Amino acid sequence: MFTPIREGVFRWSTPDPADDWMMVGHLFVRETGVVLVDPPMVPGLLEAAGRLGKLEAVLLTEQNHTRASRFIAKRAGIPVYLPETIPEAVEPSEAVKVKEIGDFEVYKTGSVLGFQAHKFGEDYALLSDGKELLVGDNARGDTKGNVLIFPESFSLYSPGPPYPAPETIPKSFRDSLRKRFKDIVKTTGAASLLASHDYDIIGSLQARASEL
Repeated sequence: MFTPIREGVFRWSTPDPADDWMMVGHLFVRETGVVLVDPPMVPGLLEAAGRLGKLEAVLLTEQNHTRASRFIAKRAGIPVYLPETIPEAVEPSEAVKVKEIGDFEVYKTGSVLGFQAHKFGEDYALLSDGKELLVGDNARGDTKGNVLIFPESFSLYSPGPPYPAPETIPKSFRDSLRKRFKDIVKTTGAASLLASHDYDIIGSLQARASEL
């Protein structure tokens, strides 16, 4: 079920039933337990994760990625951590799902569960102790190992409503998001991008980000 990225870090994926892309989750095995990041639901997920260690928490990069959080939190009895988010940036259906999670913790920039949270547009980027940068919807890798930054990261796969065409997004916003990503990658020394959709970029993120 899980594909190893390095010792103690794994990924898994499943097709998004509503869009033409893959939902990707990542799992970190630490001394304190197992942390699941943006976890999509697949059969046997809790059992498989439990074999790697005691389940500790669910960590979301953005509030639109509730995915299997409610199920995992209630079944495993573990907390969910999600970022403080601009209300207008959360889809109404996902806002309802957040409320259904029950008790959850909200994090801002700084440290959360051993990750360093950096503001990235309306979302967050999380840096692991292994120099992996975990990102929600604002960045992902393509089949050639290139970094795609919003809005290209969405419109390339699912053109048309509700996802905006690149030309409808102000150039100033697009440029600022691209610059912010490059700054985060450079200042943190991140070596890999672990994206919540489609493809990760392992080991070459510094070079790939510099090409943006």
